[in-house]
Amino acid sequence: MNVMEEFSEFRNIRAILFDFDNTLVNFEPNSLKALQEVAREIHDYIVDNGFSVSITHEEIYNTLLSISSKFDSEGVYDRTVWFNTLLEKIHVSASKDQVLEWVSLYWSIASMARPFEEVQDTLEFLKKKGYKLGIVTNSDGEGGNKQKRMERYEFIKLFDVVVIGGENNIKPKPSVQPLVYACERLGFQPSQCAMVGDDPVKDCLAAKKAGMMAILVDRQGKVKFAELYADFVIDDMEELQEVF
Repeated sequence: MNVMEEFSEFRNIRAILFDFDNTLVNFEPNSLKALQEVAREIHDYIVDNGFSVSITHEEIYNTLLSISSKFDSEGVYDRTVWFNTLLEKIHVSASKDQVLEWVSLYWSIASMARPFEEVQDTLEFLKKKGYKLGIVTNSDGEGGNKQKRMERYEFIKLFDVVVIGGENNIKPKPSVQPLVYACERLGFQPSQCAMVGDDPVKDCLAAKKAGMMAILVDRQGKVKFAELYADFVIDDMEELQEVF
């Protein structure tokens, strides 16, 4: 979809909300590395503790990928749930402390995601234009710390509000609650706000359901029928400078 043809659609927008992982920072590569390491540790745990389970590291990793993809799409953000589901599936038991150790390993790697190159300049541009900026993201769950993870980045200072779904009695995306709450915190109606995110369901459909403009960031053109989910589709964040 060519966003350049639709400038008029942006005239009423006063605030722009952003997802965090895979929208502002390139989270997926580090998350995959982290899952790979966790799978290796779980395989070693199975061997070291003499479980009568015949499974390779690669099989554990692929199973974990499937589980993580399903849960992530549903807004189930707690990695302890991911890893416990894996253990149940492969008929292996582990203590809560052991699972939390794997969660800690996961976040020690996944937390090192780099911001996308165009993010800082784009956020500074929007801020100078007078837009209010917000982040609406889901919690990292038990063993993680989303607020602390976000504070590592210089651009976090540019945001007027940060809402973490799954914490402080706020439902996680794809619920509309964190989106509507962010609009309220900024003092605008949902119709005056745009949501920018990489997830067609958790970010874009949720935003449209809330009455917001939905902008999908589809950097690799992976989303089929993207226009069904979002009002606008962009290749990278820099395109926002052309329409706002």
